[in-house]
Amino acid sequence: MGILYEKVQLMKELKRQHVIHQLIEMGIHEYEGREIGELDYDRLKYILALARLKN
Repeated sequence: MGILYEKVQLMKELKRQHVIHQLIEMGIHEYEGREIGELDYDRLKYILALARLKN
């Protein structure tokens, strides 16, 4: 079961990194005074959605 947990965590981190990459490409490096690298996946998805709505 440890291997499954590790794979799930790896997938979550890969998705998080993908969203961070998309935000950086859009010129977003921080949100509310915090670097985007500090934020969790759910907050990053929210920021990405807002950014897409504004464009």
